[in-house]
Amino acid sequence: MFFISGTMTMNPDVIDNMVADVAAMVDTVRAEDGCLHYSLLVEDKAAGLVNVVEMWRDDDALGVHFSQPHITAFFAKYFPEMRDSTLKIYDIAGERPLPL
Repeated sequence: MFFISGTMTMNPDVIDNMVADVAAMVDTVRAEDGCLHYSLLVEDKAAGLVNVVEMWRDDDALGVHFSQPHITAFFAKYFPEMRDSTLKIYDIAGERPLPL
């Protein structure tokens, strides 16, 4: 199991369209086999800053995800509009509850 986490800085001119496209596909992505969490959240629209948090069961599930038509179309449309990214994969060795 692993997380993909970080930020993307996008061209602010595409943020509204990107939010609409994410909303249109988010339920489909979350239903994919191996997707445990999927969230893209605009933190600062004027700066184009988007927070990304995804959790996947394994590399095979992520590979299938990246090959889905809705994802390849999303990448083709929005990666040219990306100005910066801090996205990384973080492997998870275990989990535990919050000490509340």
